[in-house]
This record gives sequence, structure tokens and C-alpha cells, in this order.
Amino acid sequence: MNSNRRLFRINIGFLINQPVGTLREIPIEAKSISLEKEFPVEDLRGVISLARTHNGIRSINTVHALAEAECGRCLESFKQTLDCEFEENFTFENRPLSEEELIIPEDGNIDFEPLIREYLELEMPYNPVCRPDCKGLCAVCGQNLNEQDCGHPHPGFNAAGGKWDRKPKELSKN
Repeated sequence: MNSNRRLFRINIGFLINQPVGTLREIPIEAKSISLEKEFPVEDLRGVISLARTHNGIRSINTVHALAEAECGRCLESFKQTLDCEFEENFTFENRPLSEEELIIPEDGNIDFEPLIREYLELEMPYNPVCRPDCKGLCAVCGQNLNEQDCGHPHPGFNAAGGKWDRKPKELSKN
């Protein structure tokens, strides 16, 4: 059994002597895990599919998780949904066949945690938004406009549609 620290470390020894094309799907799940000090995620689940190839193992991975994020408009914390699919090739040789391939360690254990972390981090939006109709903060007083209207004019903001009618550059010209 994997310790909590090595939750996504998988021994692929069972595939080494199997014929090419052998496939094994391994479900993964964690209620809450810190993939990195600054990157905790919740409700992580997915499937790691391992297929035997001529030169090693091919992993086809699907991962879903929730990460803590701060809305770029209203600055409120929320859970950002992250979904990713990725593939990696692992070779039995002492050197990779290409720069993209990884070497299977001698003990046959592949730690998928760094790969999962990297691909989930790539899915994190640069400027996350808590919901599509987020109104943001008032530029005058800083009031969260999702909670209540402060009464200040917000030129260019369509309250009925929850969207800005014009781009910020157009707003600064007026």
C-alpha cells in the first residue's frame, strides 16, 4: 500500500513481461492532497491507463480536481475546477529515445504525482473568475458588486447581462 506521501507511485512491474498492447487502468482518488506547498487540491480523481509498448510503457491519464483560487474580478476565494488529459511515454532503455520520453526507474516504480501536479497547474487559469456573471469590485469604493450595489456609476457595465459592454481601453478614453 502506498503511503500518503507516495499516493500516486505505481509499480509497473506487472506490465514488463506482458505482450505489447496489454492495458491496465488504475483509478486514482484523494479527498484532499497538497501536490506542492503552494498547490493544495481537493476531490482529486481520475484514471491512469498503462499500456505496454515495444519500448516500454505509455500512460494515458485523465485527472479532475478542485483547487483554491481567488477571483480576478471580486477577489473572493472559490474552488476552481481543473480537468486535464495527458500522455507520457516511459522507456525501458537507459536513455530516452526522444526528449519527451522518460526512463522507467530500475525498481519499476513510477511516481505520477509530479506529472499530475504539472498538468493541473497548466490548467489553472491566469485570471480565474468565480462565475461568468461576476460583477467585480467598485472602482471607487471597493464594494463587492455581487453582494450589493454601492450606488457609484459603473460606465460600460451592463448590470442586466452581468458583462462589460466595452473593453477597458475603450473605458479609459471617455
